[in-house]
Amino acid sequence: MNFLPALHAWQWGLLGLIPIGIILLYFLKLRRQPIEVPSTFLWTRTIEDMHVNSLLQRLRRNLLLFLQLLFIALAALALLRPGWQASSQSGRRMVLLLDASASMQSTDVKPSRFEQAKELLAQQIDNMDGSDSAMLIAFSDEPDVLQGFTSDRRRLRDALDLAQPTNRTTNMLDSLKAAAGLANPNRTSQAADVNDIQVADALPATLYIYSDGRVGAINDFDLGNLTPKFIPIGSGSANNMAITAFSAERNPEDPSQVQAFATIANLGSQPQSVTATLTRDGEFLDASAVELDPGEEEGLSFALQIDDDAGLKLSLDQTDDLAIDNVAYTGLSPLHSVAVLVVTPGNEPLKTAMQTPRASRLGRLEFVEPSYLESAEYKKRAADGSDDLIVYDRCAPETMPLASTWFIGSLPPKDWEAGDLSSAVFVVDVDRTHPIMRFLELFAIKIVEGKTLTGPAGTQTLMTSDSGPILALASRRGYQDLVLGFEIASESEDGGEAYNTDWPIQRSWPVFVYNVLRYLGGAIDTTGAPSYRPGQPITLRTENRLTEVELRLPSGETETLTAGVGGQTGFSDTEAVGLYQLFAGDRLLQMFTVNLFDAQESKIPATETIELGYETAETIAGEQNRRSEAWRWILLAALLLLVLEWITYSRRVWVSPARG
Repeated sequence: MNFLPALHAWQWGLLGLIPIGIILLYFLKLRRQPIEVPSTFLWTRTIEDMHVNSLLQRLRRNLLLFLQLLFIALAALALLRPGWQASSQSGRRMVLLLDASASMQSTDVKPSRFEQAKELLAQQIDNMDGSDSAMLIAFSDEPDVLQGFTSDRRRLRDALDLAQPTNRTTNMLDSLKAAAGLANPNRTSQAADVNDIQVADALPATLYIYSDGRVGAINDFDLGNLTPKFIPIGSGSANNMAITAFSAERNPEDPSQVQAFATIANLGSQPQSVTATLTRDGEFLDASAVELDPGEEEGLSFALQIDDDAGLKLSLDQTDDLAIDNVAYTGLSPLHSVAVLVVTPGNEPLKTAMQTPRASRLGRLEFVEPSYLESAEYKKRAADGSDDLIVYDRCAPETMPLASTWFIGSLPPKDWEAGDLSSAVFVVDVDRTHPIMRFLELFAIKIVEGKTLTGPAGTQTLMTSDSGPILALASRRGYQDLVLGFEIASESEDGGEAYNTDWPIQRSWPVFVYNVLRYLGGAIDTTGAPSYRPGQPITLRTENRLTEVELRLPSGETETLTAGVGGQTGFSDTEAVGLYQLFAGDRLLQMFTVNLFDAQESKIPATETIELGYETAETIAGEQNRRSEAWRWILLAALLLLVLEWITYSRRVWVSPARG
């Protein structure tokens, strides 16, 4: 038998004063009023009470005092929580892993898998004796150490109470590495507390994993001194229909025509039929019925007519065991208005391409002569980052501006080199994967003269000629520099324009200029908003001139973000699923969405085993090694004794008047 005291030392001290107080009460004398009587024969009882008796005599004769002291003793014994373990183990070291990923929100067990896991963990903590120590780690896509090694059960229970489920996916490997690292450190806690266990040598520990088992096989991991035990949570027959993909795109030929695409999968254990409903700001747009067997999936397509920006929501009209993947969001972002400065001695093809109806909607365009580079106004706007993109046509500044740049037939002032001028340049390769080169057919263009380019480390070649790179892109402290190794137009002998290439008369030229404005200027076209996973940190690109923006969260609350160099700002609190909108005042800049979109996480039927480091963790029941406690029976005996004391006292009160 062992004891788990329920009170602190000072509380035990207060409890010890109670029996002393009870004894002192029996020595208190009542303040009596003197009364003259003709005879004391009828007052024998009163005279006896006035006699001074010794302590031992009173203890021998007073049954009430004995019963009261015995009651206090039994109550104190119950507070010591005497009991015994089902096993004889003592001095155990335990690492408690709590799965907090999205699948643990499943309600196939009530109230949820996560709450059931917390209940079983609380039992494990309560069953610890004074020589046991444990640490608590919650995990999803990353580990969260809630409590380091300690023998203080109260501290472990407080940490467990703070644990919350997340909307994130599962990555158990990082949590196992954290458990292995924290199981045998030189010191397991920063706090100087007598209950915190400080370990200098490697000691074995038992790893208890409370999870639904949707973690996949964990290979290339050495458990070392950890002995894994798996406590399965959830049912193997859970039902779940999930949206595993959802996006929207505009027709390049007619931007008002929108196609929305979605994938619905049955990741449960029973056949299901649902209706997928598409809405915009709560307004019904379309719906489609879906009927799937377990393991099947189906793609849906919706044709829509939307001219401006929009936030779209797709929802499944059913209640299954996991709600988070029954809704998905996408959006059509607005145009991002950008400021573009074009420094050129004259380039009609460039000006024409930048002033097409589609390109002109991207923002403000300003054309200036190369002499403008010497002005104080230019130097100020270049140093302040007032422009999002500066185009240098056959000219170059003394120093690079705080903006992205496009050099045409010239080089940046440092870190770039050009080869010898060559004639009859032929395009032999194009990087079609880069956004600048989308929808371009360039192999038929003719180039009279050009130079090959060599940029700084990390430069990406976008177009290659028979002589070498002639279009390249490099990053620079948050900005990007695009360099074209040949001129588009130059001044002819008669003062007019002479063309170095036939590219301006090709259909790809205005598309290329539009892509440059969008990508380098940071303009966002009205295509589908990007989607991220819950908890994933993201980087947002805003206009250079903006220093603060407002981010509207799915809950409707707003958060102020500070824009840094190049108009970039970061945001990491993406736990909530939904639509996020970035505003500058009342103007919507862009939007993005957060969705689960993880078939492995949505496949919620629980497993009975998990593989860790090429071995199977032992599966045990949640009630294993339960501690048997006697305090309830002792407390019941104390209550019965209290009833007996009350009966004894009542009999004395009733009998005394009769004797009088």
